Amino acid sequence: MTPRGQRERRQRRPLPDGTQLKWPGAEGKFALFAEVLWMGVLTVVGGLLLITLPAAVAASTRHLHRYLLAERSTVGQWWQDYLSALRTGWIVGVGAVALAAVLLFNLLLAGTQVLPGWQAVFAVGLFGLAALAVTLLQSAVRWSLEKGWRQAVRDGVQAFVSDAGAILPLLVALALTVVVTWQLPPLIVPGMGCLVFAVLVVKERERKNVTRR
Repeated sequence: MTPRGQRERRQRRPLPDGTQLKWPGAEGKFALFAEVLWMGVLTVVGGLLLITLPAAVAASTRHLHRYLLAERSTVGQWWQDYLSALRTGWIVGVGAVALAAVLLFNLLLAGTQVLPGWQAVFAVGLFGLAALAVTLLQSAVRWSLEKGWRQAVRDGVQAFVSDAGAILPLLVALALTVVVTWQLPPLIVPGMGCLVFAVLVVKERERKNVTRR
């Protein structure tokens, strides 16, 4: 049986209470882990230029969401999403890279400890980088061809207000990705894959909370 046939079979199979699996693509734990790693590869390759990273994350989260729903999810679809997100997403990428460069410069300058109050400068720079990264993740996972990046960024910023509890798991996932990559650079691939999965899970958690209300 082909992987597609297996997904359709999982999607049709009812649970003991008569309902259907909400995330049929997640039933195969090893297969899901492999897909997460594959998204890590595509995200790293698609984001090599840095300004293309938001588009790569957006395409990967959409692909992984389709996979979890046991829908058709191919590299061709990922590529189409990537190109669509990149049309205006590169502008978001340029702005993010420019802001990150300024914050990194401030961190390096504060690290010399020659500035008065360098501790405050370092803390502000670190906080700014973390906020920038989380905002980009929150925006990328909300991007769609219908919304566009302007609305996606607005929704990403609004997510801080509507679900502030989502910030902590994203920061943990981001910190783990940075640490494992610093220890062994090739680990950026599984790290990015897990980061993509984490931001998607956080978004679905937020949707679940809104539904309950």
